[in-house]
Amino acid sequence: MMDNKINRSDAHSVEGLNMRMKRWVVTQTAASCLLLLCSACGISNTDVTAVSPRIALVTPAGTGELAEAIRLGAEAAAKESGAELMTVEAYPSDGRVYTPAIPDSVGSQMQVKPVNTDRPTMSRSAREQAQVDAAALALRQGASALLVDPLSEKALSDIIQKAQTTHSDGPVVPVIVLNDEFPVKGITSIISMDNMEAGRQAGQAMVELLKGKGHIALLGPDPVNSGLVQREQGVMEVLEQYPDIQVEPKSICNTRDGCWQTAKQLLDQPEVDVDGFIALQEPASLGAADELNRRNAADKVRIVGFGSEQQQLEQLQEGVFDHLIVQNGYSAGYLGLNQAVARLNNQQVQARVLLETKLVSTDNMFWMDNQKLLFPFVQ
Repeated sequence: MMDNKINRSDAHSVEGLNMRMKRWVVTQTAASCLLLLCSACGISNTDVTAVSPRIALVTPAGTGELAEAIRLGAEAAAKESGAELMTVEAYPSDGRVYTPAIPDSVGSQMQVKPVNTDRPTMSRSAREQAQVDAAALALRQGASALLVDPLSEKALSDIIQKAQTTHSDGPVVPVIVLNDEFPVKGITSIISMDNMEAGRQAGQAMVELLKGKGHIALLGPDPVNSGLVQREQGVMEVLEQYPDIQVEPKSICNTRDGCWQTAKQLLDQPEVDVDGFIALQEPASLGAADELNRRNAADKVRIVGFGSEQQQLEQLQEGVFDHLIVQNGYSAGYLGLNQAVARLNNQQVQARVLLETKLVSTDNMFWMDNQKLLFPFVQ
């Protein structure tokens, strides 16, 4: 009897061992199948802890409220997509040796601080180099994509060259261009206003202010990109439809002081009675406004300008400007970052994205939609 009990006990032990072995084999087989399935789908442990893409926003120095709106839009998109945004402003240091910045990482937002805020006014070539150096700094700090508001065609060309040669045996760093259009190869996507339509808006606004009759002077820089060319073409397309509108030859000026002097000379001419200025960029509009303020002639000469800088908005409210053509800088930053993320995820991106522009006046600048456009940093 004792032998039978022992045999039955041994049989139970063997049976239990066999069951445990079967469970172990089934578990291992399932784990192996799951591992193979994950590998086939491209899933791995590293994907769970993948590092967020680091995207750099590189803006030229001194772009004011528009640059701030672009940054806020890019920040909002970065939070939604889980990307890390690095904002870099091209601050020159002392005009001799350029040290772009000291990085300061705070959370997922890395700001780049200027080395020397008491910097003198820099030449255009120095500012171009400062922007290129700022982009190079961002690439050294691991930026996987660049959002660039380029200062010039040369600066953009140099930045793209650096982006293409950063990884000699790896992927090319995509470059998304904001606000400006230049005939440069290697651009991933362009986010900008429809300059032709914006020019038409400015021309039509001036025609209505002058009731279809009068002398108009155009102020602005020598066109260095296709965007400015299209803006001027849009203005002229409208003005040429009105036989009683006479347009003075375009006066070229690049700075606020230079445009102030140009506006003064035009208004001093006894044979020409200028009724309105169409200023194609912010410095031109502010320079014309300076001269009208000096003459106390804001109620006699009309100004239609481009931009949304604080001084422009203040003078719009005061009636010095009649209209401003405003672009949506917030959308430029938001859409630009989303385009960069899409490219990094091997998704299709749009070669060109057109932004809406609005004609803002004293009458409508406090409308809710325009408040969001003009003051995106106000919560």
